[in-house]
Amino acid sequence: MKPTILGIFIILLTFLSCSKKETEDTPEEESDIISNLDYSQMENWAFHPDNNATIINGYNLDIAVIDENLEVESIIPIENNSFKNTGVDVFFVHPTVLAQITDPAQAIDIEEQQGLLISLTIIAQGGLLSKYGRLFAPRYRQSTGQTYSSTISKELQASVLETSYSDIKAAFLEYLDNYNNGNKIILAGHSQGSYLLAMLLRDLFDENQSLRNKLVTAALGGMGYIYSDKDTYSDGWWKNISLCKTEEECGCVNNWASFEETQTLPDINTGLPAFNEILVDKGLVYRTIDETNDWFIQDSSYYGDEPTPLRYYIAPDAAYDFADEANFIAFDNLYTARFRRDGLLNTALSIEYSPLANDNRPNDLAEAQNHPNYNNWGYHTKDYHIYLWALMEQIDMKLQNCF
Repeated sequence: MKPTILGIFIILLTFLSCSKKETEDTPEEESDIISNLDYSQMENWAFHPDNNATIINGYNLDIAVIDENLEVESIIPIENNSFKNTGVDVFFVHPTVLAQITDPAQAIDIEEQQGLLISLTIIAQGGLLSKYGRLFAPRYRQSTGQTYSSTISKELQASVLETSYSDIKAAFLEYLDNYNNGNKIILAGHSQGSYLLAMLLRDLFDENQSLRNKLVTAALGGMGYIYSDKDTYSDGWWKNISLCKTEEECGCVNNWASFEETQTLPDINTGLPAFNEILVDKGLVYRTIDETNDWFIQDSSYYGDEPTPLRYYIAPDAAYDFADEANFIAFDNLYTARFRRDGLLNTALSIEYSPLANDNRPNDLAEAQNHPNYNNWGYHTKDYHIYLWALMEQIDMKLQNCF
């Protein structure tokens, strides 16, 4: 049966160098940013395979495909391996989930955050990735949304982001030192979680061939500003890690940010970490964005330039109750998707609502258009619902072809 706790589920995402020699898994010359949180303690994890008392324990990950008449067309079985060592681990970093929406730039202590909402958000976005293996999802001192504003000083931004990043780094090193044991790694996150993982990639993976060889992919949802020299796919945020250029490529970055097809793509936000030279000096960004010579890149191998049917838009069933047992539902071919470029610095995963005749399936994206930041973020809160199936299909190919 579905846990009754999902009846209250609401996903509200408020937001979102120096050369190093290659060593073993833990680089000797990594940045000296240190957290004061102890990740050997289970209370600092939202999900951890050593903690059975979590929502995902025994959770049904099956997906019910809902047809245009709101009937269950089929069930896609998804095995829950969140506690099983399959040889692949998932390290997931959740987005900003804060009640302190209007607070100035600062990092919020874990005790002041809504733990249940964080756990439910992780399940809604990354829970299905547990099909691949154990799920490690740390809690951390989240930075408020104002931290990413162009109106604050780069010094303050770097200081606040270092606090959040120090927790993610400490959690990952705890995992790497005590649990990895040679396993392959999937990094996944959304919004702020993606930016923090981008820093982790630069700090620990970029100059470390051993770690890069373990990386299946870094799925950085809601992070539209992956950049490089025009017509290339690396040498931007990272020196050696590139955007995934093919579906089966490993050790690379899958990234996407979703907007409506007719929506004007926003101007660049210079408040993002990739414009902060202090973070370059800290070893968390390889180099900042060059607005004249760089271009922004996103995934374009799964959905190309031409609109094609979006396969399996996936959402929690709690808001609809269309399926008896499955906690997830999927709408197949309810939208179209394409990779869209409106200039060097304007790219998006472009989505259009395209129902069948007499289609009774709800447009789950409609509510996102009422979000106060829709003009700047588009379908940001729905990024994982939109692209999760495409991401999993690509991970399946990577695991078959690279290892």
